Amino acid sequence: MATLYVGNSFNETLVGDLSQLDPQTRRIGGNLSCRLVWLMEPGDLLVSPQPISDEFLAYASWLKGTPVTSADVIVPPPGEAGGDVLMADRLRGARFVDELRATVAERGLDRIVPYCYDQIIASLARDVGIGSREASVAFCEAGGADLLNRKTVFRALCGGAGVPIAEGLVTRSVSDAVDFVASFIEAGRSVIVKQDALECGHGNEILTPSVDTVQLGAAVLTVVADRHAVEKRLGEQWPRFSSNGRDPVVIEHYLQDAISLGCEVDLTGESAVMRHTAEMRMTPVFGGLLIPPSSISKECDTEFSRYALELADVVHAMGYRGLINIDGLAADDGKTVVLNEFNGRLGGSTHLHWIGRTLVGDDYLLRRHLISKNDLKANSFTSAVAALKRAGLAFDPERGEGVILTCDHTAQSGAVEYCAVGADVAAADDYERRLNLLLTSR
Repeated sequence: MATLYVGNSFNETLVGDLSQLDPQTRRIGGNLSCRLVWLMEPGDLLVSPQPISDEFLAYASWLKGTPVTSADVIVPPPGEAGGDVLMADRLRGARFVDELRATVAERGLDRIVPYCYDQIIASLARDVGIGSREASVAFCEAGGADLLNRKTVFRALCGGAGVPIAEGLVTRSVSDAVDFVASFIEAGRSVIVKQDALECGHGNEILTPSVDTVQLGAAVLTVVADRHAVEKRLGEQWPRFSSNGRDPVVIEHYLQDAISLGCEVDLTGESAVMRHTAEMRMTPVFGGLLIPPSSISKECDTEFSRYALELADVVHAMGYRGLINIDGLAADDGKTVVLNEFNGRLGGSTHLHWIGRTLVGDDYLLRRHLISKNDLKANSFTSAVAALKRAGLAFDPERGEGVILTCDHTAQSGAVEYCAVGADVAAADDYERRLNLLLTSR
């Protein structure tokens, strides 16, 4: 079985209004398709929004033990939004579709794995000859992926499944939102306002009565002292929160000092299977992972996993087959666990799971700890690889430890992503500490 991968990590389904994101965020978001290189086998093909550097392809090929070259990556012509991300117009261009159809036939590709299996991907699959009559594909063709990347749908399904979520409100009414938020502010509590369709915390804003509130999980924090300030801020920002009136807005109690959790669940089979749980590093939006979590108890992790699987069972019953990422929060020193978001797509840990299983072993969660970060500054990918080797930090396949550079953003933002792999939390922490010292001393 040979696979067509599609790096549609930022698109209409996952982002909504692309104009709300600054150019660099769009460039980095589109370039997340670089992570899919880790999943590729000989003969596979990747449709990427941007070219992937030969240096990264050579590095990943060496660690994987299987070659992936620029001939295995195809980049469609730029679209109306430019060449940063894979929007619909880039994937529907007649000339591109004809060329892709020919390549699919030549390589014998018979499976498609996109970052997000939305209606655009379903149409592309049919157009290039990788169509399917499976019920799960029909679910996606009918817009199912859009449902599974909406915070409003998430809250509704959690309510039906009986799994805990933060106290909140879903509304299209500014006045209802003002009443709800003002009641929290007047009680000395904070809220987080979320856009329905925007990932990684970019569309979130914390409204708080205190200047001491720590900003996590939101791109913006605003201090509002009273109802008048709440009314003013919501009135000003409602077009942004609601994507110009297109979507309802989600408002939730902001759980101060909570630990952000995530997990990836496999729904491809007859039942939901937990791949791994993780602790998310928020800086203040998503910036990396700790796999498995290291700041919560086993009991807390078990409770989070149970809630996530209960929700995943509901999604499975709806007809979705694929990976789903489910996030949560552990508050009150782990005494309170709630779920707070889901995304029916590949996620920020999909490639890390591949790295763990393939480079360490199927039991990597029992024998290793992984620490990732998404924005390590580097002059070039080649110089970063060389620096790791000189410092003795580079991943050693024989020992199954060290630092792996997992994505090359040097052309987009002068940074790389990395994953430190250690025999325990202390060892992984030490690799990361030495890595940061290495770069700051240069």
